Amino acid sequence: MTEKYFPLKDEAWEDELFDEIQKGDKVWYKNSVGQVCKGKAVMQGPAGWVIDIGGGQPQVVNEGYNYLGHSKGKGRTPDYLGKWMHDSGVESFD
Repeated sequence: MTEKYFPLKDEAWEDELFDEIQKGDKVWYKNSVGQVCKGKAVMQGPAGWVIDIGGGQPQVVNEGYNYLGHSKGKGRTPDYLGKWMHDSGVESFD
């Protein structure tokens, strides 16, 4: 039996729901060329979670598009403002 190659060798995400992500969690996603990448959840927006992929670069992760999974981070906190804006239907301040 051949061993499957996993790009993030000693790390793995748990079977979590997209709705359970909080600020500070480690989030795995698939980029535009199909590579498995990860970043830290920063805030929730109308298009999904914004994560920091390093060097301050943002990436939007959306359920059903590029979200693979996440694991709980140390000191994680709920994004109350993002959740309120997302759940209340506020999309812009125009």
